[in-house]
Amino acid sequence: MDPGTAAAIAGGGQLVKGVSGYKAGQASSEAAMATAMYNAQISQLNAQMEADRGRVVRSITETNAGIIGEQSVYNAYLIDRQAVELEDQNAFDLYVAERQYNIFTAEKRANWGASGVTMKGSPATVAFADAHAAAMNLANIEQRGLQAISSVRQNAKMVTYKGKVDYNNLMQQAFMGQYTSDLNRANIINEGNMNYYAGASKAYQAQQQAMASLIGGIGDAATAGIGTYAQAGGFKPT
Repeated sequence: MDPGTAAAIAGGGQLVKGVSGYKAGQASSEAAMATAMYNAQISQLNAQMEADRGRVVRSITETNAGIIGEQSVYNAYLIDRQAVELEDQNAFDLYVAERQYNIFTAEKRANWGASGVTMKGSPATVAFADAHAAAMNLANIEQRGLQAISSVRQNAKMVTYKGKVDYNNLMQQAFMGQYTSDLNRANIINEGNMNYYAGASKAYQAQQQAMASLIGGIGDAATAGIGTYAQAGGFKPT
């Protein structure tokens, strides 16, 4: 075999090896980049899903807070209406009791007058005692009514207060839920970026290795060709 042919065969083998290494490196680089792009798309999708979830949860929580607030106001209104009804009932009870006392007093005085009893001495004392008892009875009726009204109105205030507390708690929960969702979304995006950069770096390293294999193969092909050419006597003087 002449030196030129031997050198070509030896150099060609090294060149084929370098090209094969280059192709393998290129394929590895493309695969790493494709994986990085796929992971980036998944990360973006997850981040969008988390953003949507956070908005939906916050919207639902705020809606529930509004419903609770409105319901507490309505319930307090109904309870306050009971207080108004109690006021009317108390006024009516006082009116009835006072009328009954006036009728009772008028009848008693009429009976005394018909029997010739004058409003002096014992009858006067009895009349004074009756008036005092009637006044005490009216005062007790009014006091019981006022206490009942106060209790109902206090209950209405407590319902309103509880509604405000529940509303504020839910709104705080909605805010914290949105804040947590934003943090989760930021972490997802950050992790996705880190994974993408890692994949891109791996693809770049594979690309560099492919170029190194090609350049090395070319260099090895030249070295092997020259060495084989020399061993075959290609540099001997003819």
